[in-house]
Amino acid sequence: MSLLLKGVARLSQLEVDTGKDWEAKEITNLRSVAIAMAHGDIAFRGVSVLEKLAADAGKGYSFLRSRGPGLAPVWQDIESLVQYMTGAVNRAAAFDLSIPSPAVLYSAQQASSPPGRTSVGVLSPPEPEITVTILTGPGGAVALSPSLDAPVPAISGQAAIGAPLGGAVADDGGVQTNETAPANNDAANDMTLLPSAPAVNDSYYFGRPTLWDWLELRMGTAGNGTWDIAWEYWNGAAWLPLPDVIDNTSGLKVSGTRLMTFTRPLDWAQNTISGISNQYWVRARVSVYVSIVTQPKGTRAFAWIKQ
Repeated sequence: MSLLLKGVARLSQLEVDTGKDWEAKEITNLRSVAIAMAHGDIAFRGVSVLEKLAADAGKGYSFLRSRGPGLAPVWQDIESLVQYMTGAVNRAAAFDLSIPSPAVLYSAQQASSPPGRTSVGVLSPPEPEITVTILTGPGGAVALSPSLDAPVPAISGQAAIGAPLGGAVADDGGVQTNETAPANNDAANDMTLLPSAPAVNDSYYFGRPTLWDWLELRMGTAGNGTWDIAWEYWNGAAWLPLPDVIDNTSGLKVSGTRLMTFTRPLDWAQNTISGISNQYWVRARVSVYVSIVTQPKGTRAFAWIKQ
């Protein structure tokens, strides 16, 4: 194929009149395109045959993406490419992705007035751990390879019922007072948790006819003074320290609703205190006494039983 034009020996000598309308020849008006273009713009074949695509610096490294017939090309940056590829990987792996359910802990409580149970759900997702592996190459180079270890959560549930006490007894130097009724009503400060002038071995007894797991004590008046409390149980022959005690009353010195938790003893035996028989007793005994400013008093108590 040859091109014969008067006075033109080489193609580089060819001049195109951009002022003419080349629309009829399926070429957009070159002059309008040229005027609209700036440095860096790109001309491409579009709906109007010849169109311009403006330069776009973008963020990071930009690239030109062709979107197929009928769609104009677009500038995209490397972040767009990463997002696109990441989305493709996620879609490809979605069918094989298994996410375990987080642990849910349910605690059922029995209200005192009116009686009934309330359930509280606590969502406990396990915390992932980051493990760093140190790799040493042949030349002595060291590389760190962090990896995310997400433990498989387990579903656990535990329910407990707060039951009335079967017995409550105040012991002042061996003189015992049955306070079972005061311990099971909401009258404020009607439980004499310690005498007004305590001594070592003064005690307060809490009992239930069935095995139980922790004590809820609603402290009406917090005690103030210097003494220590030993929490003990009856094993059939002697009073022994309760295992794993966590005393949130701080020795009967904190007001409000408080828990005294422990591990149920394997040799726990029933006993009779102040004529109240066949009870599994726990007692708060004064083990050290120095002084008292405010006598501790209780409003109500519950024995909690795991279900």
